[in-house]
Amino acid sequence: MFNPGNIGELKLQNRFIRSATAEFIANDEDGTITEEYYPLYSNLGLGEIGLIIQGHLYVMDEGKAHTHMAGIANDMQIDGLKKITKLVHEADKRNLIAAQLNHGGANSVSTKTASAREDKGVKVMSGEDIENVIKGFGAAALRVKKAGYDAVQIHSAHGYLLSQFLSTKTNKRTDSWGGSLENRARFLLTVYHAIRAAVGPNYPVLVKMNGSDDPLEGFTVEEGAKVASWLANEGLDAIEVSGMKSTRPVKKANEGYFVATGRRISHHIGDMPLILVGGLRSQTQIQELHDEFADFISLCRPFIREPDLVQKFRSGKKRADCISCNRCFKERIVTKCFELED
Repeated sequence: MFNPGNIGELKLQNRFIRSATAEFIANDEDGTITEEYYPLYSNLGLGEIGLIIQGHLYVMDEGKAHTHMAGIANDMQIDGLKKITKLVHEADKRNLIAAQLNHGGANSVSTKTASAREDKGVKVMSGEDIENVIKGFGAAALRVKKAGYDAVQIHSAHGYLLSQFLSTKTNKRTDSWGGSLENRARFLLTVYHAIRAAVGPNYPVLVKMNGSDDPLEGFTVEEGAKVASWLANEGLDAIEVSGMKSTRPVKKANEGYFVATGRRISHHIGDMPLILVGGLRSQTQIQELHDEFADFISLCRPFIREPDLVQKFRSGKKRADCISCNRCFKERIVTKCFELED
């Protein structure tokens, strides 16, 4: 885990990745960065993490998924983001940082999504709406480069817009954007192509994707493996395998709750790196999974509690202190661990 690894043309100092974490600390009026971001990323920048993925950024104003979410929908948001990338790069010349791009779909302020939902009043997206979102992702990716990020990640997990299109539970369209798996995956693949066209052939592009949408049963592991293989064939640089329910209680018996999904997908993507996330806490299991199939291991809540966890693991620490209580996942407080204050 402490050996360097490559994602596209990026050379990571080790195999640890900080998974994108919704931070709830941007200016709510315009999605710009606040002063609260700087100590958060300063601490992460000192932690010797192979790649830091910033919390999701909305690509269009209508795609804002929650209050105090940062955006990359407009050029005026670039300057604040530049300060974050500069801070991370200056903390350690080996540091790398990626931006995660997202549109909330039915979970956003617009509530636009693939098709009607019984449990939520939504606006079914027209073909024009879909094309506008695709253009929005491409334009946002270009801003990512201008802001100094080393890579971009497409968020297609956790029930946001792109994962809504993948699942038959949330995509009941009968046009070319719904029905067959090829049609349901068309949105994600077209977004990838738009981003690739915007950033160029050598800029690293990653995807975070549900391996399945369990417990909804509208997007199976077999389908997830197929979509991952299509992305690999199109030149994607890495895939992070997650799931619909992204944060769960973790005990030693269920550590690594996306392991089986990730293992299955790994057999279908050739040499494309696979990033495994989901409740991993002990250095022993992390190393075993890396040795078996996971090129990189992604951690979220442990880095909220211990931004220096990689250094501690290197010094012999056996297990992260995070107890997965999820108290850090509340509006405006995701940047710190409240267990430390008890």
